[in-house]
Amino acid sequence: EEKDGVMILPGDSLADKAVAVEKSWIVVPRGGEYQLILPDGTKVWLNAESQLSYPDTFRSDERRVILKGEAYFQVAHNEEKPFYVESDGQLVRVYGTEFNIRSYEEDAAVYTTLISGSVALQVAGNLNAELFLTPGRQAVFDKKEASAFVRSVNTEVVTGWRKGLFVFEEQNLGQIMATLARWYNFDYEFADNVLSETVFMGSVPRYGDFNEVLEILEKSGGLKFRLENHTVIISHR
Repeated sequence: EEKDGVMILPGDSLADKAVAVEKSWIVVPRGGEYQLILPDGTKVWLNAESQLSYPDTFRSDERRVILKGEAYFQVAHNEEKPFYVESDGQLVRVYGTEFNIRSYEEDAAVYTTLISGSVALQVAGNLNAELFLTPGRQAVFDKKEASAFVRSVNTEVVTGWRKGLFVFEEQNLGQIMATLARWYNFDYEFADNVLSETVFMGSVPRYGDFNEVLEILEKSGGLKFRLENHTVIISHR
């Protein structure tokens, strides 16, 4: 169900998923989604537990926003006013395009995936070097080392969240549980930390029942999930 641009899961109240706006920050909580149009006409889709800062009016020479979390951008083309996205030490210069950026706090890297058009990556504060992306390519920017490399990716996997799917391609269980916890808003623990490295491939409905999602993982990975003091414990079956 969608109310005022926020996707609400069955059984959740709108108050629980309300989007808070403070000092130009759009804050989307766990389990929420939000779509907005910036002053220049750029469209932005914000994933769960994400934040975007933008001015009410862009400067005359540039358009600049700050992202924490994950967002999909459709940037309005304007050669005279480049569009910039800052995220954890990375600066993306946009030339009118569609792309996805993921930079959650627990991520060691910032993942920038180009769908169409072109973008250039820079280390924030260092405008002397740019790394250009072409469609279907993803830049992985190491936050600690402030370095990046580029690889080819399946963009359908990266942008699956916009289409109501969790798509897992060569992701380990630790990464998968972090993604699910962000959407379904729960805590989790591994009874054996080795389990967190188990690699999965496949997809599950994003708006499906949480227990059904866990059943899919149980059947496909020989896992057992149990709820203990509001925490999901993951162990071997």
